[in-house]
Amino acid sequence: MMSPTSPSSSQNINKPNRLIRGAAIVLLLYGAIEIIDSLTVIAMQLKLAPNVYPAFAFGEIQHLMETQPIWFLPTFLFFTILHLASGVGLWRNRLWGWWMAVFVTAAVIVFVPFLLPMSGGDMLAAVILVPLLLIGAFDRKSIPGGFS
Repeated sequence: MMSPTSPSSSQNINKPNRLIRGAAIVLLLYGAIEIIDSLTVIAMQLKLAPNVYPAFAFGEIQHLMETQPIWFLPTFLFFTILHLASGVGLWRNRLWGWWMAVFVTAAVIVFVPFLLPMSGGDMLAAVILVPLLLIGAFDRKSIPGGFS
């Protein structure tokens, strides 16, 4: 005989997970900040703005930022697009958004040492996102078809 589902479990399926929503907000804010970074790099290349970034730990990266900052644009756009897309996916409670958020957060953790000290804020966001993503996902209150 099949057991009926309890009212609380059926209510939790449609109820948004606060931790996943929190991760979505962090990702969307992070993506918005990276839009500003991308525009700044373009302005620096066009000599419309000075180098506003602190000195990097690696001299080669610092030299590149001072002479040809446009080469940072593909990297900045990569992170900008993935942060915004994963934020939208999480906001809409989609499994692909969760996986994309995990991927881009892992990529940030890998890139952080190369862009120190500027990437300290990136690491802070990653430290906030990892628990939100993991605890939120394994709390099993959202992302239909993914974790229930």
